[in-house]
Amino acid sequence: MEKRFTIGMLIGWKIEPELCLACAFAASSQQARFFYFYPKDVNEETRTITGTTWDGTQWITQTFDYPDVIYDRMRRKGSDQFGTIYEKLAQIPITHTLKGRSISKTKVYNLILRHPDLKQVLIPFMTMREPEKVIEFIHKHQQVVLKADGGAAAKNIFTAQVKGSILDVFDQTYIHHMDHEQSLDLMKMLIERRYCAQKLVQSTTKQGFPFHIRVHVAKNGQAEWIVAFCSVSLSLTPDMKITNSKNTFRVTTTWNRFLEHQFGESLDGPMDRHIHQTCLQIAYYLEQQLGSGFHEIGFDIGIDPDQRIRLFEAGIGIPSTLFNYVELARPAIDYSLYLARQSLK
Repeated sequence: MEKRFTIGMLIGWKIEPELCLACAFAASSQQARFFYFYPKDVNEETRTITGTTWDGTQWITQTFDYPDVIYDRMRRKGSDQFGTIYEKLAQIPITHTLKGRSISKTKVYNLILRHPDLKQVLIPFMTMREPEKVIEFIHKHQQVVLKADGGAAAKNIFTAQVKGSILDVFDQTYIHHMDHEQSLDLMKMLIERRYCAQKLVQSTTKQGFPFHIRVHVAKNGQAEWIVAFCSVSLSLTPDMKITNSKNTFRVTTTWNRFLEHQFGESLDGPMDRHIHQTCLQIAYYLEQQLGSGFHEIGFDIGIDPDQRIRLFEAGIGIPSTLFNYVELARPAIDYSLYLARQSLK
């Protein structure tokens, strides 16, 4: 009879209760125990953790022995603020072993740029270092996105559009009309905050609504990359083109219905297969370049007017979701159990 494994999910702050419950159910379906905990809950002397577990009707707090594996949803290894927790738990298999929260956007872009085939999905970009160079980039492409190189969830993101001698900068709430000197001042400030620039790609539905597709790629119970789910976010306001911003009034639909209305195909049709194959190929390539210290990637992609896949970004930090919690949790739990089994060999 196989050992009944215990999975502890490490978190650093409050997360979506739906994800916790989805993980608990996914673990239960594999006859595994599951609890979540914070760094402060670990007692290194007794090798115990005060965690929260689902008893079938409610969340309860219990004291657990160190688990067989840790599903790391905090991902702060190497951080001065959280470093000691990883030292305390160093002997336990853990799902994420890369240092730091994530890989910067431009590092991922530059890695993909080296690949002769995958580079076709890249959108023109630049690391912002010199204000004048950034202004030149904006004028070359006319519409660009300015975003923090290490940011997530479209926080503090800007779009800039050339209007004659004026630059219209949209902060997702207000449009600011800036002359050359004002534009330079803005670029200087964003450079200090480690921003990058990317050409704005028109990814819109037939009805004119901007959209982006989240492709969540994850390792399964055999440590193989799979597409866990695809979801789409649409902006109901055509001027709000950053569809993963909290400031955007966005909606979603089922993936199969989106494929049907946008591309005239069903699941496993040409575009669906192309998206899956491309994102899986990028996942395997990034693992070759970065090592096997991660198991989830959240790809945000668009489809341009020529029906080409364009990569907005690839999040290796803590990819999340608005609705697909079960689809996110299942491979994460499966991969955690894979690591637990491998540790016994």
